[in-house]
Amino acid sequence: MAILKTGNGNGNYFNEDAKELLIHYILRPDKVVHGYFGGVGVDPLCPAESMELVSEQFRKQDGVQLRHFIVSFTPYELADPAVVNEIAQQVTMYIGHDYQTLYAVHEDKPCLHFHLVQNSVSYRTGARYRGTKQEFYARQRALKGILEQYGIYKLSYAANKHKGRPRNVPEAPQISRANPNSSSVLKQNCLNLTNPFDFKGFTG
Repeated sequence: MAILKTGNGNGNYFNEDAKELLIHYILRPDKVVHGYFGGVGVDPLCPAESMELVSEQFRKQDGVQLRHFIVSFTPYELADPAVVNEIAQQVTMYIGHDYQTLYAVHEDKPCLHFHLVQNSVSYRTGARYRGTKQEFYARQRALKGILEQYGIYKLSYAANKHKGRPRNVPEAPQISRANPNSSSVLKQNCLNLTNPFDFKGFTG
């Protein structure tokens, strides 16, 4: 059985530095032991900055800054991080069709799991992901379809009960700001980063 969790809750990720803090956390080397991480529509050198540029271009810097999902597996069900990485790749490509997305496979706990960080603003249309029931159920169905390819036929959902700013997250490194590009150029830049690539790191 796989478990889907959402990191978003009342009051979560409204802070301006939410992207930097969370991305810095999910990419910690002590958690991403074998370096399984990747993304769609983001610059590998500054993924948080890439997401900020899209939000700024569409003038949607306020509100919820990102969407955070965690998918975990029981050890007896899936104990190979390479397979978890393959699953995370497919989920990332699905979400990345419309939203900048970054993932990382964590191996620091008995249950392997991966984190997904999604920009709340679409780089294609500027629409905000609201997390409605329709959107969430569609995402659940897509995830179930991917899991079934790996012989995992049960997916449960665990709601996040924590509120407020992420806890115990190290200070994010300072990133220099860049001037936003025009919407057409920015969209094309994101599309150029949606081609399949080696998700163990970034190769563009």
